Amino acid sequence: MKLIAALSEVYIDTGEPVSSAALSQVFENSGERVPPSTLRLELGKLERDGYLTKQHASGGRIPTSKAYRIYVGMLERMKTMPDIPAEIQSACLALSGELGRLLDYAGEVLARESGCLGFVTSPSLADAKIARLKLDAVEEDIFLLRLELSTGSNYHHLARMPGVSGNIRLDALAEILTDRLKGRRLGEVDAAEIESAVKNAARREREYDVLVHPLHNLITDARLGEGPRTVLHGAAGLLKASGDDAEALARAVEFLDNRTALERTLGRVPKPEEVKVVIGGDGASAEEENLSGFALVVASYHLHVKARGRLGILGPLRMPYARHLALVRGISETVSRALISRELSDRFA
Repeated sequence: MKLIAALSEVYIDTGEPVSSAALSQVFENSGERVPPSTLRLELGKLERDGYLTKQHASGGRIPTSKAYRIYVGMLERMKTMPDIPAEIQSACLALSGELGRLLDYAGEVLARESGCLGFVTSPSLADAKIARLKLDAVEEDIFLLRLELSTGSNYHHLARMPGVSGNIRLDALAEILTDRLKGRRLGEVDAAEIESAVKNAARREREYDVLVHPLHNLITDARLGEGPRTVLHGAAGLLKASGDDAEALARAVEFLDNRTALERTLGRVPKPEEVKVVIGGDGASAEEENLSGFALVVASYHLHVKARGRLGILGPLRMPYARHLALVRGISETVSRALISRELSDRFA
């Protein structure tokens, strides 16, 4: 496996097929003497086993998808510590209260720093927390019910409440509802809890049963609106990676457009501190066959314990994997820290 790693690194660095003489020089530079004749025999075995291939009979060898899988597996276990610039960390922290802008920025950074396609998938924010409810008079008997989430998103719904007027009464009602529902996640609030919250307000103020239906609709709209999304940046990187292979580009775009296939592939990343590399065309799954000629470097980040998203880059098989694994790991950790910091700040505010 050491030979596969050495050849892969030389090919990634130079972009040229690697000869046994060039590889022998690499070993010699590291203090290990391995004759070209010995390497030719070993490289021949690796080629027969499908790890290497030749573009020309008399030329050097290049790694196949099978070899890249071995090589990146070694890098994944090394867990290179990332070095994310302070300005990127500060920007993520500053955007922690606006999830959409934070994820958009993370995708932009991934694309810019890697030269590949950067992507970020948001978690399903049906688990986003309710921060505040507000009621404002629009005209007689008609009021605007507003819902603010911990993610910075806002939703609103018009409600008809005959006979109710006065901002003091509305402020008091909104405060009662906020006290009852604040900190609850959208996915946990059902119709029974909404009815209970409104009845609690009714006992303290007056009959507000008319609020049950619009409040339920508002929370349902928010739950749907905060569903998973994918942010893409750096499409030029994908074009560059595909070269002149229009079919490969079409397959990669189809993969990105297929949310089910994307989630199935990205769902293999179990922990935020882990980074995985999906090598297209190595036969692992039907979805990954569509990525033939490409590699996907992905990690997960956490919004809170129950909600997580993924981020990473999609680029050519020949990419500086060590650098890109560190980049993706670093951005995922930076985004997670920013979101956790925001949640703790909200919790103890």
